[in-house]
Amino acid sequence: MKKWWVIWFFSIPICLFSYLYSFFITGKISYLSQSECKPMFIFTPQDVQYCSDVYPIDVFLISLREEPLSYVCIISGLYFVGFLLYKVLKLVKNEN
Repeated sequence: MKKWWVIWFFSIPICLFSYLYSFFITGKISYLSQSECKPMFIFTPQDVQYCSDVYPIDVFLISLREEPLSYVCIISGLYFVGFLLYKVLKLVKNEN
């Protein structure tokens, strides 16, 4: 069972590092010309004045499409939260 705690411990910095990387993707999108960034938008209206006005869901979808590191963030974040929920539910079940 210790190996699962070790994996959980390492999932924290991996998730945080890859999450912070999404801020760099937002910065990269904001410096693109409008002709380059507007075709990437799905939910953001096409009549925005600046590329930095992109909706967060579009940043998430663009990062999934452009940067495979985003999948590491999702997987490590799911493990981070899922393992804690598993331990809490197991603890609650044992108390009853």
